[in-house]
Amino acid sequence: MSAVRYEVAGSTATITLDNPEKRNAITPELLAGITSGLAAAEANTAVRAIVLTHTGNTFCAGADLTAQRTSEATATDDPVARLRASGESAAAVMRLLAESPRPIIAAVNGHVRAGGMGFVASCDFVVAGPRATFGLSEVRIGVVAAIISPPVLSRIGDRVAAEWLLRGGPVSAGEAAAAGFITRAVGDEGTSVDSAVGEILADLRRAAPGALAASKRLVNRGMLARLDAETEEMLDLSAAGFSSAEGQAGIQSFLQRTAPPWNLDS
Repeated sequence: MSAVRYEVAGSTATITLDNPEKRNAITPELLAGITSGLAAAEANTAVRAIVLTHTGNTFCAGADLTAQRTSEATATDDPVARLRASGESAAAVMRLLAESPRPIIAAVNGHVRAGGMGFVASCDFVVAGPRATFGLSEVRIGVVAAIISPPVLSRIGDRVAAEWLLRGGPVSAGEAAAAGFITRAVGDEGTSVDSAVGEILADLRRAAPGALAASKRLVNRGMLARLDAETEEMLDLSAAGFSSAEGQAGIQSFLQRTAPPWNLDS
């Protein structure tokens, strides 16, 4: 069973993250599925917009932490190089989302954490329902939200960034909208995620495809410049964090559902 589904209805392509048992964690299969879906949408001239959505109660939980343990390394394995290569694949997908000539709408009905925040930030529109929450929880497990920082920090100000990256807790869809991280939080006023996404799609169908693509390039110019300038450094920072003693202790504690050794409230 594929971790990602791709469908086209009319002028809209839908890419669905479909591995709810793993909370749509970032795996090679998930990244390959998103990449394939974006390529198929770009090759189809009938497609005018893309919706990125999910099954289950989590849009994307971030990295598959079971694959981030250096204890899993073999004698011929360089864990830092492996962790860096994994990060490169995730960074490449974020760039593809930002560079796609088609506008991309993230439709979120669940939780978004860590690496999933990078996917959401790389989309042009984000509509979230009342069950959606957003969080950069990396510091709580001893790592750094590095690879996703170029798109995420392109969407929010420094004060919000400090609140989210340093405290590590979740925020509601309403708080994410107030911070400018998402386009719209729906639900309280009776509007559904699907209907709000439909309103955006209707407007996009009225726009000229070439003008849409050029306008998207203008909007994302700063984000793409940050990706160009910062990705290599962020890959090194991420791999160093995941392979550090803190990072490995935090991952182990998370997987065992125990408090990490630095947690003074445990």
